[in-house]
Amino acid sequence: MKELIEKACHALRQADAILIGASNGLSIAEGYNIFADNEMFRSQFGSFRQRFGIHSVLDGCFHNYPSEFDRHEFLSRLVEYWVKDYRPSQVMDNLRAIIGDKPHFILTTNGDMHLELSGFDPACVWEIEGTFTHLLQGKQPDNKQGVVNSFLSQYTGKRLVVLELGIGSRNRIIKQPLMQLVEHEPNATYITLNLPHELYIPEEIAGKSIALPGDIAITLNRLRQ
Repeated sequence: MKELIEKACHALRQADAILIGASNGLSIAEGYNIFADNEMFRSQFGSFRQRFGIHSVLDGCFHNYPSEFDRHEFLSRLVEYWVKDYRPSQVMDNLRAIIGDKPHFILTTNGDMHLELSGFDPACVWEIEGTFTHLLQGKQPDNKQGVVNSFLSQYTGKRLVVLELGIGSRNRIIKQPLMQLVEHEPNATYITLNLPHELYIPEEIAGKSIALPGDIAITLNRLRQ
């Protein structure tokens, strides 16, 4: 693992730009798990759990409530606890330190706005499926495809690092396009952080990929060191 960390650090230091893909694993590393019926969920949403049989934040977001008022109440509480009350974590602090002043862009499906709230420029973050606030307000997600295309065109053929953070092995929204990008970019490096059973690197990009298995919070700390 030490050699892999050193190899990843070297690629990040040498990078002309960094394209980050982030999904639920990054939020889970911070302690926010949309899938879990855990102590945090029961503390924050116990009344909804009892009244409606909801067992996770994800369940609560898409539950068929008896009234729009109930749905709005759940989403309002979600935005309050997970967005307004959020304070940047060590995980995000480490990620910002790793990226440094390198040109970067972030694609994410997390919706919690933790990246923006941690100091990443909102102009450089695309919440592909929208945010919890969008959901509460009934707004459609922003479309920043043109921004992404412009970013990538600047670094075509250059040393681009694609840094994948907690994207499930079967994810097609972010993971598949990122892998295809790496396959066609001759000088790209693919670095993926995830739990061992969620790591996936296709044969086509194995030669320019680095897999770092384990707790993302711990791995980011090691990369920063």
